[in-house]
Amino acid sequence: MFEAAACGAAIISDYWTGLEQFFEPGEELLLARDAQDTIAALDRSPESLARIASSARERALAEHTASHRAVEFEKLMDAAFRPQCELVETA
Repeated sequence: MFEAAACGAAIISDYWTGLEQFFEPGEELLLARDAQDTIAALDRSPESLARIASSARERALAEHTASHRAVEFEKLMDAAFRPQCELVETA
């Protein structure tokens, strides 16, 4: 999905939990619950599809590159290995 968006493709997807954390339905990708939704998405004007594709591309390049994932991974690893509480020395 990220690769398709980065290439400027208009994306049609089914819904899955958490999807909106990555792309905004209706603005950056199109949702299809059934064949009719898919046909309706494909019947959109070229300008509408280009706008959605462009929005998805901007989001993918701004938030979903390998560099972004590496930084996120490092933060998660730091948090996982950080002591949960520090010992306090008493006099």
